[in-house]
Amino acid sequence: MDATASFSSKAPKYTEEAILEFESSCGSVMQEDALFLLQEMHKLFNRTVNCVQGCRGSEAKQHLPTFILFILSEMMLLAVKMLCKAGHHSLAVSFLSEMEVKVSQCVGYPCTPLVLGKWGVKVHSEITSGRQNGQPLTECARVLRSLSVDLSGVGGRALLEACGLVLWAVESRSEKGLSGPVLLAFYSFLEEYQEYILKMLDKTLSKHLDSRRLQQTLCFSIYQSFVFAYESMLASQLEEPDLLQRVLLYCQSTTGLLMKELQKLANENLFTKAVVAVSNMVCGLYNRHLYDQAFTIVEILCKDLCQKHAVSLSVDRLNRPFMLAVQTSRRAGQLDRALQWVILWLKALGDNITTHMSEPVSLWVKTKTDAVNNSDEDIRLRTLRDGFGADVPDEQIMLCLLEEELRTYKELPRDTAQERYNTLCDLLDICNEESSHSHRRALYLCEMAQVVCFQDFGEHTDCAAVDFTREALRLLGDEVETPENSDRLKDDKAHAELWLFICSLEKHLQEAMENERKQRELREQTPGVNSHIGNNDFDFEEKQKMHDSSLVYEGLHFNLAAEKKLCQPLERALEMWSGLIQSGAQPSVRNAKQTCSSVAVAAALFRLMGKPLKALEAYQCAVEFYRGSADAVGCASALCQSVSILLDLGSPQLALSQLEEAEKMLASIPSEGPSSISMLVILLKAQYFYSTGQVDHGVPRLCEVLKVVSDVKQSKKWYLLRAQTLQLCSSYLNLDTAQLPQTQRSLITQHGISTPDTAVYEGLKLLCSLLITLVGKGLYGANGSSSDVRFIHQGDNLLLKWQLLSELLGCSRKMVALRSSCGAVSDARLQCLEALKLAIKLQALSQCAELLVIKAELELMHEEREECRTDLDLVKNLLEQCTDITAQVQRTDVKIKPRKGRPARRPQSPLPNTEDDLKNILSTRWMSKDAVVEDSANSPPFKALPHSWLSSLGHEAGCGCPCCSQPSLGRCTARWAAAQADLVLKQDPTDERVGFKLHLTTLSRCKSVTNQLKKSLSELFPSRLRAKDDFKPLLMQDVMSRVYLSMAHARLGMRHNKSCGLWQILEAGLTFIDSLPSPALSAVKAGILGTKAIASLMILAAQNNRNPEELCSSVWTWNSPKPCQDAKAKEQKGVSSATGKRQTETGKNSAVPDRKKEPRKVKVLKPIIHVTSSSYKEKSLLPMTPVMTMSKSSTGDLGSFDFNAVVPTLTCTPIQRVKCPPSGQKGSRTCPKLHFHVFEESSPLQEKVPAVPAAPKRTKKSRFKVEFSDESDSEAKMEKEDKEKGKLPRKRNTRKTGPKPKAAPEPTVETIPPRRQAQKKRSTATSCATSSEDEVRLRLPASTRPGRTRKQPSKNVEEPDVMRTIKEEMNEVLNMSIEQLRTSDTETEASSQDVDFEVLRRDVCCNLEREFCGVRSRGHLREEFQLHVSHTDNKPAHLSLEDVQSLLRSAWLATQHFPCPTIYPTLCGLLALTMGQQDPLTTAMLHAQSLGVTSRHRTLRHLFSSLQRLKKASNELTEKMDSLSLDEGSGTVSTHPAEHKLSLMERLFSFPTVDPPSFPQKHCQDLTDQIQSLPPGVTVCLISVVGVKTLELENSVILTRLEKGSAPVTLHISTSKQQIKIHQLLQEMDSILAEQKVVSCVAEKALWWEGRRALDSRVEHLLKEMEEVLGCWKSFLLPLTKDPKLSIQAQLVCRALSARGVTVGVEMLKAVLSAAPVLSEEDLKRFTLGLSPKWDKECDHLLQSAISQLLEREEPKGHVVLILDKFLQKLPWEGMSILKTQSVSRMPSLHSLLGLNIQKDADSQSVLSSGVNPRKVFYVLDPDANLKNAQDRFKDWFCSKPDWQGVCGVPPDSGQLEEAVAIKDLYIYVGHGAGARFLDSHSVLKQRMRAASLLFGCSSAALAVRGNQEGQGILLNYLIAGCPFILGNLWDVTDRDIDRFTKALLESWLSAGSGASILEFMASSRQATNLKYLIGAAPVVYGLPVHLQ
Repeated sequence: MDATASFSSKAPKYTEEAILEFESSCGSVMQEDALFLLQEMHKLFNRTVNCVQGCRGSEAKQHLPTFILFILSEMMLLAVKMLCKAGHHSLAVSFLSEMEVKVSQCVGYPCTPLVLGKWGVKVHSEITSGRQNGQPLTECARVLRSLSVDLSGVGGRALLEACGLVLWAVESRSEKGLSGPVLLAFYSFLEEYQEYILKMLDKTLSKHLDSRRLQQTLCFSIYQSFVFAYESMLASQLEEPDLLQRVLLYCQSTTGLLMKELQKLANENLFTKAVVAVSNMVCGLYNRHLYDQAFTIVEILCKDLCQKHAVSLSVDRLNRPFMLAVQTSRRAGQLDRALQWVILWLKALGDNITTHMSEPVSLWVKTKTDAVNNSDEDIRLRTLRDGFGADVPDEQIMLCLLEEELRTYKELPRDTAQERYNTLCDLLDICNEESSHSHRRALYLCEMAQVVCFQDFGEHTDCAAVDFTREALRLLGDEVETPENSDRLKDDKAHAELWLFICSLEKHLQEAMENERKQRELREQTPGVNSHIGNNDFDFEEKQKMHDSSLVYEGLHFNLAAEKKLCQPLERALEMWSGLIQSGAQPSVRNAKQTCSSVAVAAALFRLMGKPLKALEAYQCAVEFYRGSADAVGCASALCQSVSILLDLGSPQLALSQLEEAEKMLASIPSEGPSSISMLVILLKAQYFYSTGQVDHGVPRLCEVLKVVSDVKQSKKWYLLRAQTLQLCSSYLNLDTAQLPQTQRSLITQHGISTPDTAVYEGLKLLCSLLITLVGKGLYGANGSSSDVRFIHQGDNLLLKWQLLSELLGCSRKMVALRSSCGAVSDARLQCLEALKLAIKLQALSQCAELLVIKAELELMHEEREECRTDLDLVKNLLEQCTDITAQVQRTDVKIKPRKGRPARRPQSPLPNTEDDLKNILSTRWMSKDAVVEDSANSPPFKALPHSWLSSLGHEAGCGCPCCSQPSLGRCTARWAAAQADLVLKQDPTDERVGFKLHLTTLSRCKSVTNQLKKSLSELFPSRLRAKDDFKPLLMQDVMSRVYLSMAHARLGMRHNKSCGLWQILEAGLTFIDSLPSPALSAVKAGILGTKAIASLMILAAQNNRNPEELCSSVWTWNSPKPCQDAKAKEQKGVSSATGKRQTETGKNSAVPDRKKEPRKVKVLKPIIHVTSSSYKEKSLLPMTPVMTMSKSSTGDLGSFDFNAVVPTLTCTPIQRVKCPPSGQKGSRTCPKLHFHVFEESSPLQEKVPAVPAAPKRTKKSRFKVEFSDESDSEAKMEKEDKEKGKLPRKRNTRKTGPKPKAAPEPTVETIPPRRQAQKKRSTATSCATSSEDEVRLRLPASTRPGRTRKQPSKNVEEPDVMRTIKEEMNEVLNMSIEQLRTSDTETEASSQDVDFEVLRRDVCCNLEREFCGVRSRGHLREEFQLHVSHTDNKPAHLSLEDVQSLLRSAWLATQHFPCPTIYPTLCGLLALTMGQQDPLTTAMLHAQSLGVTSRHRTLRHLFSSLQRLKKASNELTEKMDSLSLDEGSGTVSTHPAEHKLSLMERLFSFPTVDPPSFPQKHCQDLTDQIQSLPPGVTVCLISVVGVKTLELENSVILTRLEKGSAPVTLHISTSKQQIKIHQLLQEMDSILAEQKVVSCVAEKALWWEGRRALDSRVEHLLKEMEEVLGCWKSFLLPLTKDPKLSIQAQLVCRALSARGVTVGVEMLKAVLSAAPVLSEEDLKRFTLGLSPKWDKECDHLLQSAISQLLEREEPKGHVVLILDKFLQKLPWEGMSILKTQSVSRMPSLHSLLGLNIQKDADSQSVLSSGVNPRKVFYVLDPDANLKNAQDRFKDWFCSKPDWQGVCGVPPDSGQLEEAVAIKDLYIYVGHGAGARFLDSHSVLKQRMRAASLLFGCSSAALAVRGNQEGQGILLNYLIAGCPFILGNLWDVTDRDIDRFTKALLESWLSAGSGASILEFMASSRQATNLKYLIGAAPVVYGLPVHLQ
């Protein structure tokens, strides 16, 4: 028994060792070895059985076989396992089967271990063969489940060995992962197996070794189950939900058992493996989104780990299950549970919490982010301290946790202000005032300031952001500085100072934005502010755009002292950081990365505030900090910013050294591709080359960057880089063709940017989009509405914000400069105002000052002298005042006790009331203005204050004041002086002394600023400037060059000789510009060259004793002849001339009708109404000349209506111009106005003419209504009118050409001293203000007192006489409103003495002063001028016309690529004048180029935008189509033609960019091609005035005729020698328009009609004199006859004349011969006299013979297109008799005409091609519902058309109208103006405009000319949008008369049938009006003829 027992314990072990020994020595078992082994096992079994059978005698021996047999079974299983490893499965199975039978026979029941082993062999066989069969495993589980005998001891061990064989068989699989069924079968086996082990454990508790072994076996089996499940999951074997669910049930049921047994076992290795296996299983479930199931498993594991059993685990292994618990809870939406597990996780970390807290804290923050997305505020506001609850860890640990939480919040890319606020509340609560953590508290307060700075936490704290920073600074100041904490303490103080500045700045920003919002809402909610209807639409859109900018100045509550105080914290911060760097050693700061970022932020803020030197110092400091922290990218970035500043300061030498250093930095960084910083370095290199004039080196680098940034990258830095690249592209493209040749220009333009304007505009749009993305709306832009976007203080956002704002201001200035240079001054002013508003919000004083000076310059371009003066005074106040007007009492009782909570939504602040406005009235600065007294008869005028200069202009060199030491302010003061000089010379050109002194002061100032800047840069960069003594910053180069140009212009027209002459100034300016390396001054140089050319022409004329016209006469075939004797005789007889001054007569006015009741005789004091030109908002915008008033004796002459004596007026109290605050503006507009009458008892005038009060201004709340009956068509009335008309030709004598009679009184025109201006804003009630030089006194009818209220008429007060003249209407009159009085035109029966009375289509009596503003300030051409050149000039002794041409050519070539409309037309005109017909094609080309420059610029911008939108839409469509299975190219077919058309038009409108050597061949070839592209049958006539007053060329007209198939012909017509001069025609036109406004305000109907007829007669005479001016050359305005004889006769005459020495062109002769039947003998005589002095009778005979041959010619047929310059476009050319029956239209330029033709050819369905469908009509009839007559006349007619659509009496919907003009064929507008209030320019340009437009309102076709700019009007936008045809009125018209024209035109045209052109019916429709000229000549057409379908 002992031997047997020993054997039983050792035999299986010896067997296993033997097998291992064999396998290690012999390898795998061969079949022979296997057979041998099995044979030996048989032998062993047989011997054992035989031995047992020999001992059957005793009872003990009967039990020995069972014990021995189980030992043998265990040994057999070990042997079988060896066979299975070798693959002898069949041998093993047969062996076990045989032995199982034998053992069963011995013991009497089945041997379960052997049976289980047999199935285990089969499992191994299936798995190793790659078959997934779960049947063997299922059988194994069944075997265990059916175990009937309680096996224990040796039998149990055998059974465990058999189970181990099954587990081994499953583990030995070759492929990872079991299939679902196999895994389930395996789990079935494991369940039985583990249950058996647990039973055995219960029986073996006393045997520790056996129990431990069983526990290990149990844990390992469970571990294996998780491993198998995870691998199967990875192998995607558990895709079926049912299978997976059963697997999960097993895992969930065994996890707890595993952890329980592992706790007992205390096996660290197995414990770690089990944790990893369970974690892997949970991770697999997590990845399959089975979050709840995963959490169920991991929860068990983590709960066990929380029970102090995680000591043996590493931190990484411990973190994983907790991380999975948190993540599964998050994904399951159980955020509260997730936060709880984070807290448990932190507790489980134990002593490692501070070193390994980042991951759990990060998940804490991410979970709260989920709560934010789910709008769960309770979870969002919870902090870690709240999560711990009562079980709060140690204070130090809690501080570390909260700091980590705060740091994690700051790294999130979302708004975490609320979370940071609550965390900081906990930190401040721990580090309270009584704690010892004062330094930490200071840091937390600074962090709190960063949070509160950008959001409103007013509900949770009484402290503002600045309060937190001040408290932090106080605490830091109390800290004791030691050597150990010195660097850190200084760094913390610097951070606090920085944030004190930022918080103060943000406070100002928020307050300014809130005030702006309040004011905007107040204006929107105030009724009646925008309801007023003006005279025309000239300035309507600009008023709309300027509406939000009306209060732009109200934020100027700061000055130099306030700005210094604001920037002190920023400067102290920089001083501390600089001190740390200067110490030498690397500073030991708290957070080096944060310090580097903060220093960069400070530098960006300095640059934003306009302190570039401080910014440079800060960037140099940042470079050192970045170097210390080994941040090469940051260092390179700081260097790049420094380079940018240096280039802006004009210091390219210093910039290059910094740039090279940045390149070295980047070279040390490995890079996979181009980075934003590397591209920025290349871009700055290109900018450096531009600054130094090395354009050929800069273009390749610019194109390299442009190519990279064109690929869209979703990053703010890349977008900012693209914006910067576009700005540099603009600079390069603005170079002239000599500096940037065509080959290099094409490298840039191939990227889609063709003009400098579009480049900078795209850059600005990109910057605005970036700003909105970063901070939302409201900070910048016209759309200042609030936005939900909030600034997120995260990452580099803060730095990017300040850099972006600086870039935005800089780009805005570039945009302003470009737009103003291309004629879009209004756009430039609006852009300047937007930038100014931003600068004011930022309180950036130097930025504000410079923008104000720029705005002043823009105002001066528009002749807005008072506005210019206001802006300059504002600059002076900003820079002069030294008292801090923003000083506030600092709070001393601040308690820092923030409370937790959610952020407060900022409530909508209530609108300010009057008391609120008045409360802070003392905080606004009062702008002092010069006092002005309106009427010298009332009181003596105050003496105007002298011009005050900036005090800093007189400072000594080296002065340390900000205006002298800061380059930005120094530059601003210099520009201020230059602008002040220009203003002085504009106001009084004779005041040359002041202007010249200011110009010299500017030059001196520029020099001192340059020297000071050089000194400052030398101190900043001493090492880099030692060897560069010649270094000179070029910051002031542009200012100085413009000053030279201004001085030259000023000296050009001076009458007095000074020491410094014109020629010296010109040479000095050219020398200065040539000495500069920068190519940016080419435009200024061109201006100086042009001025030099004019001066040369003046000198040449003086040297030859001839005028400039005579100098150029040799280059013209025809020259204007001298006046003939007949003309002189006519002049002596006093033949009336429409442009001469009217002769006066004595006698009383007989035209005044008798009154039924004579008023009592009282003396009526006539007012002197002062008319100013103070603002474009108030003046008439046509080019105006002074109105010549009439004498009192001429009132009886209808033809010379006296606008002074016939219309007696009432004295008005002088009105002081006061710019009221918004409340004042609104109130004054809605209040009634007061009639202020002053009567005297005696009045000689009253005896002559009864007093007729003028109609008051029409307002919305009018009291009276007067309806005058229309009996103009009745016989009774017509008799009287016919008599008066019969007298008209005999009595009319309105002008004269002879000397002025001494008896004739002078017009009442006086100059009034400038008045004081009370405030910065102009009141809408007193909108017409005065300026010092422009005020004109006119005796006009008194209407109302602007700005005063009007009392209700008392019943006891005598009614005005105007009411008594209509006795029968007295009762009705009292109930009428003033508006109805203005608009009434009812055609009703009335008494015989009533006459027809009409009103303008728009209310012309809104404000008398406003209507006459600008009359005198309009530039008009003087009749006489003498050439004056300083005798001290070193003028060249020998000049020729070729020298002048050379100068003009150089200037022209320098501006041709991007011409300025104020210079370019003059250069074109003078060059054409000097070339003449020597080169007719070049002359015609120059003439064509000179017209419509501004319109071409605007069209190019529109075409670029349209093309960009179309390409974007095309790309999107292509992408969509590519995703479909369609044929190639199907997605682009529809868009390609449109893109092609736009590209053609863009090339057409583009300005020439060919190289100078190609001039003029390439330009002439382009013109030739354009002529051949003209529509057939169209004759183009270009007419312009040379308009150079200095050269006496204001009367020179150039006329060019273009026709397809013919060579161009250009003529020069000089009217200076004629009786009628062209400038006099312009003056007369201005006078008629101004006096029409006077007549429209007359309340007496008879006088009203008398004045209207007088004006009509004057227009008639004007038209006759226009024809007289043209003379024989009115033939150029007619198409040629198609008769073939014309060409034959012209050639014959040309050859014959040439033989007689008379030179004349064939085309010129053809024009004269074709029009000969309509030319008078005098016209033909002028033609012959102007050709040659050799003309004789034989020549006359030749000409007459040719004319006689053409008497029976075919009548000319065709269409004439007039292209007129800004002066001539206001004249009614179409009304001349020669054109009255012709088909005539206008176009702004030749290019716009060709553009229309391109559209016609490209679209066969367009209106021009297919005609107008009379059924596709949209109409807008009386949208303001105040034109009753128009409704009565047209409403029923329009509404009766079933296919017509439109509105009547109501405003149209904007969307409906936009759609209508895009799809309809005809658009009819009958209302006020051009309808810009309903269809503005922005809406017009949104899409292509298809409909032909008939605009019958006042001045709907007029172009507003402001200053020296070209005309602007909404009709130009119609043309740009593609409108084919626009009919409108040149001036204001009355309602019923224009309605007659409208009705006649529409009825005749629409009823004419198919093919009828509308222009065929213009002449007959003009005759339908009562006033055939004043109204009949007003309608004109732009575009090409349209016809009916």
